[in-house]
Amino acid sequence: MKALLLTVLILLTGTPLAHASDGALITVFWDRNTNGARDEGEPGYRNAEIAIRDDSGYSAIVNANDEGTYRLPRKGNWKISHEEAKFATTTPTSVESNGEDVEFGVRGAEVCGTVWRDHDQDVKLGDADPRVEGHRISVVGNPELSTTSAADGTYCLHDLPVGRIRLQSQDRAPVDGMAWSYADFSNTAVEFSSKFDWHTGQTREIVIDRPGVAITGYDSGITEPRGPSADAGPVTIDEIDYDGVRVGDTLIIRCEYRKSGNVPDTIGATLTLPEGLEVKRAFGHRDSKTGIEDQVVVEGQKVVVRSNVRVMRDGNSEIIVHADVRHAFVAQDMVCEAHPSIYVAQPREPWRFEIAAANADGSGPSSSAPFWQTALVVALVTGAVLLVVRHRKRA
Repeated sequence: MKALLLTVLILLTGTPLAHASDGALITVFWDRNTNGARDEGEPGYRNAEIAIRDDSGYSAIVNANDEGTYRLPRKGNWKISHEEAKFATTTPTSVESNGEDVEFGVRGAEVCGTVWRDHDQDVKLGDADPRVEGHRISVVGNPELSTTSAADGTYCLHDLPVGRIRLQSQDRAPVDGMAWSYADFSNTAVEFSSKFDWHTGQTREIVIDRPGVAITGYDSGITEPRGPSADAGPVTIDEIDYDGVRVGDTLIIRCEYRKSGNVPDTIGATLTLPEGLEVKRAFGHRDSKTGIEDQVVVEGQKVVVRSNVRVMRDGNSEIIVHADVRHAFVAQDMVCEAHPSIYVAQPREPWRFEIAAANADGSGPSSSAPFWQTALVVALVTGAVLLVVRHRKRA
């Protein structure tokens, strides 16, 4: 029975099992120093495509494993090749093997730079500026292509293909409260060293037009935020007699919100309205230059406005709410509170605005307590008086 199974397996595979791992080892590696030999620290090219062909005419395209290696299925004379136009080659791209192991060296492009702390906040990389170790730089959309800066702040992203990429500098706000140093690509009047936008931490598009090219100077500055805060208010109502709000009125309610500090930050606020008001429309800040608007979400009596990205605004932003007065209500607070800054967890105290609404004829809801509450209070007071009287009689 065992002999029969072995025969079937040989027929199916065309290869005796004893020889399944006897073929030569093929390796594709990243030849980062371009010397044509695999040295320490040069990893294998994961899943590299390799073309193989033997003397019988059998041919196939196979893939290397995670270590960049592939073992030929059997001994014999083989022609093996590896070449990709998006990478440079440092060894012959096609070789013959009669059992000898084969190595193919390839080189991708590299982008290098320095990560530094802009302690003096002059937005320039200087000799005296401290370098930052362990800061992560990655390719946007492909986090596997990433690296961290060395003790001297330098980094290099290796093994990059021909094409277009953008890089991402690590967000340090949740790590140590630091921010990206000033780099505003739309400002041509200021000379700055960082190639990473201070709003997003990303570079502009980098064009890799030649296999194996080395690109330098992609420095990333980080800086300490100064003076960050967030607050909201005042709350106002357009053209209304505050003592004469009536059921059926439409109110235009405004609440300012702002942030301060020397670095871009998220910004937003929440306006909470009394139950008698129904939100019909709500607006947040809209940048007149870019057309980018703050996100607005209505959650019942809450209107939540927030920026989708980190922003740097000199003036105030504003929540604008159109609300209908649906029913009368006693005096209550409209509350406008700022969202926390990324760099300061606690915003300032919320702004409160007291408002009441009456019916169309001027009448309003009863401010007296329900009968059962009144009766309970009377009973408790009566009981207390009786206890005092009995106590005095006994004395």
